Amino acid sequence: MCVPLENLKYVVTENQQNLEKSRTLTMQVMAAPSQLFFCRRIEISEDVAEDEREGFVQLQLESLSPFSLEHLQFGYVIDDSKRFAFLYSGYRRSFESGSIAEWGKQETVIPEFSIGAIAGKNDDGSPLLLVSENSIAYFEFDGQSELPCYFEAFPRERDDEDQLMDFEAGVDVAKISLGDRIKGQTVRVWNTNTNIYIGKQHLRLQAAENGSEIETIVSRETLWTMDLRDPDSIEHAKLEERQNSLIWKIALGMAVVFMLLIFGEFAWLGSRAYVNLRNGWNEEQAPTVAMIGSRQSTVFELEDFQNSDLKPFDMLIAIEPFMSDAVTFTRVETNGPNSLKAFAEATSNGQANNFKARLERFDKIESVVIEKLEGRAGGATFTVFLNFNEDAFIRTVEGEEVAKNG
Repeated sequence: MCVPLENLKYVVTENQQNLEKSRTLTMQVMAAPSQLFFCRRIEISEDVAEDEREGFVQLQLESLSPFSLEHLQFGYVIDDSKRFAFLYSGYRRSFESGSIAEWGKQETVIPEFSIGAIAGKNDDGSPLLLVSENSIAYFEFDGQSELPCYFEAFPRERDDEDQLMDFEAGVDVAKISLGDRIKGQTVRVWNTNTNIYIGKQHLRLQAAENGSEIETIVSRETLWTMDLRDPDSIEHAKLEERQNSLIWKIALGMAVVFMLLIFGEFAWLGSRAYVNLRNGWNEEQAPTVAMIGSRQSTVFELEDFQNSDLKPFDMLIAIEPFMSDAVTFTRVETNGPNSLKAFAEATSNGQANNFKARLERFDKIESVVIEKLEGRAGGATFTVFLNFNEDAFIRTVEGEEVAKNG
């Protein structure tokens, strides 16, 4: 269910106008660090109907990743014009298993960079650094959409005592890492938390910039599209939320009836109605429960894969700069803890050999072997074995390369 941002509002108020947060309700939220995500803005074709938009976005996400959606935690948001979507995905193994186990207890699970992706663009489109609890995200914008056209993220730096550096020190480290990319530019800096505040008719994300508060109003349906949990888990959570809402409405209705009926008679009628409703709800949930059960074997396989030392996502991100439009991977398999086996297509035998030559100059790769190079009408097919150095990823911060999408 894709919901555009047309219902969102962007408000900046002074600190003295802030609501007393101690009296403000918040949702149960868990936010994942920004550096765990691969992000990309895509254009939505004009011939895609509104009811087809969600399927289109998921197909695009799957085409951008060498792994199926079952291997990813993903979400997206669509701009006001309904012409662009900002997609983000993280390899399931990158998230701590303990954190994922807690996701089912939350009302929503989103990335830490959410407010920056939704409302980060200002009038002049200047770059933005978004500092959150565990990460710092960098956004660039252009004139095509209010959604970011470029994204990069870093983990918050820690000192020698494993304590998070203060806000200013973390910003300085991030700017040094960005280097020439921000040279000569004015970069805005926001400090944000992961709370979602509940108002009378809306939900709010908040950040602060130079003593002023940035507040973004977002609908519940938009949060569902941004939620990182599996589609089946989200559908189950939606069903449970609708049922809880219905229970509250019924409870309020019963309170009115209670004023009109004798207490004992009302209690008896109410209890029978509630039992019937619960039976109906159980029947509604039966298909969802059956669907979850049918995926149990897949869950076990994913758990086994998560416990391995393979780093396929890191390997693929590492070789992305050496790819070209002339070479396409059709399927990727792991081939040991430091090796990938890729089935590929090229526009010609020469392009395949050029691809091999480029990779051989990469200092993280020990060897590149091409097999079954076969020319055919319109191009060539081949199998390539990429053997990385044993220490190629030892110093890589988990998820850093995943976050750089160019």
